[in-house]
Parts: sequence; C-alpha cells; structure tokens
Amino acid sequence: MRFVMRAVVLLGLAALGASFAGRWWAWGDSLAVARSFVGLGGLVWLALCGVAGALTWRWVGALWVLVLAALAPVGWAKWAPEPDGTAALVLYQKNMNFRMPDVAPLAADIGEVSPDFITLQEVDDENRAVMDAVAQAYPGQHYCAFSAVGGQAVLAKWPALETRCGYGWAGMRVDRPGGPVWLVSMHLHWPAPHGQFGHLARALPELAALEGPVFMGGDFNMVPWSGAMARVGEAVGGRRVGKARLSIEQFGGKLWLPIDHVLAPEGWRGRVVIRPLLGSDHFGVVAELVAP
Repeated sequence: MRFVMRAVVLLGLAALGASFAGRWWAWGDSLAVARSFVGLGGLVWLALCGVAGALTWRWVGALWVLVLAALAPVGWAKWAPEPDGTAALVLYQKNMNFRMPDVAPLAADIGEVSPDFITLQEVDDENRAVMDAVAQAYPGQHYCAFSAVGGQAVLAKWPALETRCGYGWAGMRVDRPGGPVWLVSMHLHWPAPHGQFGHLARALPELAALEGPVFMGGDFNMVPWSGAMARVGEAVGGRRVGKARLSIEQFGGKLWLPIDHVLAPEGWRGRVVIRPLLGSDHFGVVAELVAP
C-alpha cells in the first residue's frame, strides 16, 4: 500500500511538472488546465501519505512547498490586484455561441455597457445580426469566417483603417483618438487531443506581423497560466489583463473554466467584470483598461 501511495505521488509530481511544458508539448497545456485540481488534490494526498507512514513528515513538508510553488501562477491569475483609476478604454469580449436563440439581449447589454471595442466569436449567419443591431454606435466593423460554429468579429466606435483575416482571428486597425491601434478577436481550438497547438503554429506568425499596439479579446479555450497564453501575448506584444474569471459553464454548471481573456499592450492594466450568459454558454468578459 505504501508503495502505491508513493507511486501516486511521483505520477502527480510528473503531471505538475509537465503542465509547465505547454510551449513545446501539446499535452502540456492540457495538463495546465488541470493544474489546480492536481495540485490541490496532491496536497491532500501528501498529508494522507504522512498519516499512513508512506512518507516522512519532512518529505511531506518539502513536497508541499514544491506543489504550492507550482500552484503560485494559478493563485496569482485568480487573485492578482486590479488597478484603480478611470478606464481609458473598455473592451467587451463575448463568445456568442452559434446556438444563441436571440441577439436582442446581447445587443441591449452592449448598449448598457457602452464599450469602446467589442470582440465576438462563434458569429454565424444568424447571430451576426447583432452587428447590424449596434452598427450605428459601432461603425468600425469586420467579420472573418472560420469554422462550422462561426467566425470572429471586431467592432469599434471609430472607423476602420485596415482589416485582416487570419487563422482563427479577425483584426481591424482602428482610427482611435490618440493613434491607430489593432483590435483582434481570437478563437482557438480546444487543446490536445484537439488542434490548439497546431492552430497556434499557424496563427502566431500572422499575429506577430501586426504593426502597432494590439488589443485582443477572445475565447482561447485555455487557462491564463498556460504556455499558449504566454505565446499569444509575446506575439502581439501584450499581456492578459485583470483577474482570471470563470467564463464558461459546462456540464450543467458543474464545470466552470477561465478561458475567455482580454490582452492589452505592455503597460496597460485592467479590471475585469463578468456579464450574463445571454443565451450563450460563455459569460461576457468586460475589461476596463487603464492607460500606462
């Protein structure tokens, strides 16, 4: 029995270590999604190993420190301080869900928030009507088709200077007061065993070619502490803003994950507010962005 308990400890430590390898190994980011579950379960298991005599308490303490260090990026993402101050820009991020029955509630919520930028995913032939519904307030609009569940769209209060479509993203260079910026909506595939790693291999060089500041919202299907999110940030010269919020409801509300994020150029900071589902399985993510 003690041998089995020690073997479980080794497997858990291996899984935690591998969860940091997502930059180079597709399954690493899949393990990153489960890092908090593995880590917290591991802390309990190590305590049981101490009680059962499978490990000395000195070893239990040392391994607890190791596991807590592995969990530190998760804790920082969830509880990092958010800035005070007046928001210079507000970005509304939303995976609409291709099954959205009616776009009117979303259009009304957009009107209530009155963001400067909007990034949408799973925009299909039917729910694309939301773009027309808010067109008067958001003359800058661009849509890119992508997959069977719909494409990506970006909307802004200011006109578009240039537009691009990439692999899983839509980009629009916006004539914003203070200087043009890029606005990008991104939708990544699910991680391994699905195609997220290959998706990034195609999309990151395209994103890196954008010149100038980039503001991005998206359904990244990935947690903030992953290799994938770090690589996206590096490609666009930005970083995720605000606390990690649980943004998708799955399996009847039994599983919530933080996979919808907003990125802003280096120096910008942000507060994140969650908006209702409004017919989607994703909550809206509103980032109130504070300028450097």
